[in-house]
Amino acid sequence: MGTADKSAERQILCSGCLGVFPESLITVIPYFNSDASEYVATYRCERCWVPSLEETRTRLASATNEAEITSVAVLFERHGVILHEFRRGDPTPVVRKRLGQMLDLLRSGVIRLAIGALPPLDAAAPDEEAGGT
Repeated sequence: MGTADKSAERQILCSGCLGVFPESLITVIPYFNSDASEYVATYRCERCWVPSLEETRTRLASATNEAEITSVAVLFERHGVILHEFRRGDPTPVVRKRLGQMLDLLRSGVIRLAIGALPPLDAAAPDEEAGGT
């Protein structure tokens, strides 16, 4: 596996340090975006992902806002990781505790969130069809 040509990989911008890295060196984690008022998937390099994940853990551990906690569960679901307690409507403190355990699994490598496929170029630039540049 170590023989793969890194130059053929997608290049990803780390949301922490703003460095550009091969996709294989990027970890996708949930991180609170204050502008969106919810957790979003963020891309972090090998140096940035663990401290950023710890920030997420600290914030989540003290969160009382149900919408904020829900946004973490929804983010995991978008990546194909389903939390049963969230789906069946367990109380927020139970869901928050289980999400903390999911962050542990993310840190240990048991769970790995994927960046995902790129949309087709024509779908990525709808402004061009409307005459934009």
